[in-house]
Amino acid sequence: MNAEPSMPSVPPQDGGTPPSPPVHYVDAARRHMADANSLLASRRNANAGQLYGFVAECGLKALLIACGVTPDANGEIPSNTRFRQHVPILANRIVAEGNLIPESSRAAQYLTSLAHLDKFADWAIDHRYWKEAALPLPSVTAWKAAAEEILLMVDKAKEDGTLV
Repeated sequence: MNAEPSMPSVPPQDGGTPPSPPVHYVDAARRHMADANSLLASRRNANAGQLYGFVAECGLKALLIACGVTPDANGEIPSNTRFRQHVPILANRIVAEGNLIPESSRAAQYLTSLAHLDKFADWAIDHRYWKEAALPLPSVTAWKAAAEEILLMVDKAKEDGTLV
């Protein structure tokens, strides 16, 4: 499981309505995609590749929440669930155990559009620590294509009203 600590939830100010949770996977996915594309255009493939993996992770986690996985107070996938993982483990787990998603038939209709999810097989969260020469940089274009595919799935889920 992910050992990274969660951010504390934001308390209501002045006893009013609590603000929305700070975690918003769709917004994060789009921000990471814009930054990744900017880095790629500047030939900074190592960091672009890392961000394409984050796009995938955020898009998949947004779909999980839209399909019934209850988020914690911060809006995150809770740390005590099977789906609190990074790509590629998260992608593999969704494929292998998609039936454990509360609204699995709804999720399946979107997941079937992700023909290139397996392109993240050689992506790793720990790449952020690696020297550039050791990174699988030839995979960056495949990671980008898979990340774009995930954002198209997110757009479709928003269009259908599954994601808000």
